[in-house]
Amino acid sequence: MSKSCFLALLLVFSSAGVLRGHYEEELDRLMLKYRNKPIDESVRRRLRRSTDQQVEDVSDSPTVYESRELPMKEDEDGSKTIDLSYMASVGNGHLSTTIYGDRIYVNGLYNGRLGESHRARIPSRNAIRVSFPEQVEQRVERRYFLDVEKGVWHEEAKHDHFTVTVRIFAHRFYTRLLVTQIEIVTNGEGTGDVRMTLTNNEGPESDDINFQEPIEYTTNEVNYKKVVGETKVSETIFSEKSSVFVYYTEIYPIEFSTRTSDTEIHNFITSIDQNDTVAQSDFDDGVASAATDGGQELLNSHIEKWQETWESGRIEVDNAQLSKFIYGCFYYILSSLPVLDDTNNPKNQFYGLSPGGLANGALFRDYQGHSFWDTETWMFPTMLMFYPTLGKDILSYRWHVREEARRRAGCHWHLGTRYPWEGAYTGAEVTPDCCIPTRENQQHISSDIAFAARQYISATRDIEWLNDWGCNFTREIANFWQSRVTYNETRERWEILGVMPPDEYHEEVDNSVYTNIGASLAIFLAEYAACLCGGEPLPEDWMEKARKMTYIFDSERNFHPEYEGYPIGELIKQADVVLLGFPMMWPMEKEVRRNDLEIYEPVTDIYGPAMTWGMFSIGHLELEDFGRAAELFNRSYSLYVRQPYKVWTEAQVLIGAINFITGMGGFLQAVFFGYGGFRLHVEHLDFNPNLIPDTNEVKFIGIKYLGSTLDFIYDEETVKINATTLGHLPLKVTLSDETTTHDLVEGRPG
Repeated sequence: MSKSCFLALLLVFSSAGVLRGHYEEELDRLMLKYRNKPIDESVRRRLRRSTDQQVEDVSDSPTVYESRELPMKEDEDGSKTIDLSYMASVGNGHLSTTIYGDRIYVNGLYNGRLGESHRARIPSRNAIRVSFPEQVEQRVERRYFLDVEKGVWHEEAKHDHFTVTVRIFAHRFYTRLLVTQIEIVTNGEGTGDVRMTLTNNEGPESDDINFQEPIEYTTNEVNYKKVVGETKVSETIFSEKSSVFVYYTEIYPIEFSTRTSDTEIHNFITSIDQNDTVAQSDFDDGVASAATDGGQELLNSHIEKWQETWESGRIEVDNAQLSKFIYGCFYYILSSLPVLDDTNNPKNQFYGLSPGGLANGALFRDYQGHSFWDTETWMFPTMLMFYPTLGKDILSYRWHVREEARRRAGCHWHLGTRYPWEGAYTGAEVTPDCCIPTRENQQHISSDIAFAARQYISATRDIEWLNDWGCNFTREIANFWQSRVTYNETRERWEILGVMPPDEYHEEVDNSVYTNIGASLAIFLAEYAACLCGGEPLPEDWMEKARKMTYIFDSERNFHPEYEGYPIGELIKQADVVLLGFPMMWPMEKEVRRNDLEIYEPVTDIYGPAMTWGMFSIGHLELEDFGRAAELFNRSYSLYVRQPYKVWTEAQVLIGAINFITGMGGFLQAVFFGYGGFRLHVEHLDFNPNLIPDTNEVKFIGIKYLGSTLDFIYDEETVKINATTLGHLPLKVTLSDETTTHDLVEGRPG
């Protein structure tokens, strides 16, 4: 590291949807059409979901969501079926499924050309339910659990003489496996045999994958089948179709006796990968693990990996309901990310976080499993602070598809890498034709990705990553922006014309303040990264463009217009200008920050996406307007969470992506960066905490900073900083009311 770019490494502390059934496809297409435009009330009425009253979560545990019934919906014929939109899901970053749904999705497995590219549906082999003869069923009480601490779904059927528990989980060591375990415990007080029927919601044949006829195998341990498939349509004319290999055990009727006291476990295992050897390896090893003790070890090795994840990082509050929401957000986002540590087989390339998570993304549904700015802007920051290796996994997706990003830039005679607004398997632009202005003009995603790289560098100082590909990664994004700007001779400044800002209600504007600042920060970052790498500095004309970028500002009203010519009072879709204060931390006076919040909050569409309100809450916390911050914090989650399994909708009128992990990311940022008061700078970490409403103590456990692991624990009177492990870079704490610094010592509270 050269002396010219050496940074002080200080830790600074300051004390201060739509209706289902017959109309499903029509209305999903309608939502897709209107997703970037204001929707009038008549259309809103058509798009509202019809659902019964939410089911109650009766558990007192912050990590267990328990109900006595399942979310239900009414079909056209008046019958009721499980509302899968509000069911829990299990996943491990490689594969995921909605409980009792007929689909399994796999990371990076898509079908369809460009705008119709979507997650390829594999019929489920694990949506297994149990039933009994009518006279037995009448005496069975059922309960349903999602245990996010263990990453396991349970359905419990309890009878006077037996208890049958169905467990479903996406294994976190054998990551190609989905497992359904059926445990039968008898108490010996019965007088006969019970025949239990198993049914699986396999659904219809896949519209996305051509599967061959299954091949049957018989071994000493298990009878199983293998099926080989290939996606029907490649994503681009240049890319290939994807192969998929599925190994699975079939279900069978089970008979047990109630005359004896006994426990037995039946294991139904599915293994899926795009590599046959890997799929079979995890299947064979999982089957062998299940055979050693009936399946307990298979379950335990999965639970241990989840426990390692929670021990690595989590947020604890002493408010049971809020704690459930926080744990739920972590669980669903982590279920769509790679497993942290070693797994039975090496992890595959990661392909980004989609707004609906890995469990969703069918054709014209839940944004088809595509990756947007949501990945880096909304989900990335909090995950980075607890699990920096996952931050690198997320960034690796963009580097992996950089050739398509280069082609995307070259299509408009620009240089460097311009990333698509919607990306999937190849990294090509896959935004549907419904949204051409969005596809062409929402270019800020490239600087959003660069800002995530800036956060990764600031949190880790990972020089090895920079030397490997990080410096080239940031340089190519900077190259795009320096080639994208236009010189205004009258102003003697550089401009960016014809873009869509984060506010998607304005399709083509000039000098979006968010876009322009993001572009200049991307260029400055590349220069800084080059310095850390000891590489060639950026050309001076690139730096001149960044220094002389146009930043629209209204000095009379003392606020940032969203774009050139923005009329105060015009409706906007979502957080835009307020993002300058956070996460960008763009320097401004408090009065400007206040004006930006007060001008844009009343004109932000209340039906816009969930993550918006957390950003307003963070802004008001900065200004110490705690009452308004609390109101907006409550709005950031209370209107979007569906009980009992803490599934999020994108909007208040129950439309858009489900399960909306983008909203979860925004909520977690309001907790961590808002009430936690953390600010990640390139040279230091600020901590200026406030208690979250209706809490007395907050614990941020396992924050990772510059190779160290830190716990921040505070209540109304005290703050403790524990360094559980210290990295190779020393950390110091500077209090805002002191001029001296204090060394952090491993294992000793600070």
